[in-house]
Amino acid sequence: MTVERNIEGLRDNAQRKREETREKAERGIQQLIREKRTINFNTVAEVSGVSKAWLYKEHDTRSQIEHLRQNQAQSQKVPPKQKTSDASKDAIIKTLKERIKKIEAENRGLRDQHEAIYGRILQASEIEHKLERLEAENAKLRKELEECRSHSHKSSVSKISNLQSVSSKKTGKISDVIKSELNALGIELNSTLVSKIKNAEEDVVLNAIEALKEQLQYKVIPSPGGWLVKAIDGEWKPNKPLGETRSADVFAEWYGLAREQGIVTGSRKAEDDSVWVQENTGQWVPFEEFSSRWTIEYLRLKSK
Repeated sequence: MTVERNIEGLRDNAQRKREETREKAERGIQQLIREKRTINFNTVAEVSGVSKAWLYKEHDTRSQIEHLRQNQAQSQKVPPKQKTSDASKDAIIKTLKERIKKIEAENRGLRDQHEAIYGRILQASEIEHKLERLEAENAKLRKELEECRSHSHKSSVSKISNLQSVSSKKTGKISDVIKSELNALGIELNSTLVSKIKNAEEDVVLNAIEALKEQLQYKVIPSPGGWLVKAIDGEWKPNKPLGETRSADVFAEWYGLAREQGIVTGSRKAEDDSVWVQENTGQWVPFEEFSSRWTIEYLRLKSK
């Protein structure tokens, strides 16, 4: 009886240890499943602490491990469709990368254009500011010019007024201008003429001389000096303003020199306003024709 009880106890103890070992192996397998780790005899033995020999020997546990290992291996294989899908993805990725490069290049081009346009805008702005500054300077210069002109005009008017005031006064002497005019007309100064000129205003004398020149164009005046004395007394003026035409001055000078040298004896004006001179022979000749033979330059040289 005692021997039988011991054998029964050993059997119960062995069965209990077997169940405990199986539970340990099962817990190890479940842990590997939860952690999604590779399931094989090595990993189960490592996690559960159960020997590989026991795992191989225990039929149910062995079958379970082999089944899980096979399922896991099959799930890790890539099916043909998935391979094709991966190739398509690679092509899409490549296309997208190329598009990214193209867009980046376009962006760089747009940035360059933006910088160029911005630079032009800045340049245009600088030019506009410079133009405004130049316009302001121009306006300032125009204003200063107008002020200068106004000042110059006032100064000129003042000078002219002063000159007129001076010339209108009786200087008590004969100016070089009057002497030159009288010399050109061949009029010698005598005491009467000197007295008249000194006691008259200079512009009165000059007007009288111009009136004499004008009359000499149309007729012969036997005594130009006496005629001038009367003109100064009467404050005669020429029909034309002083110095209106250069041709009249030229003729007056030419006629004075020619008469002084005995080349002509008189002058007159025809109905067509042409001027004629009388030669010392008594013949009347157009002034233009006669002066081409006896030029004013020649007469000037001859009178020296």
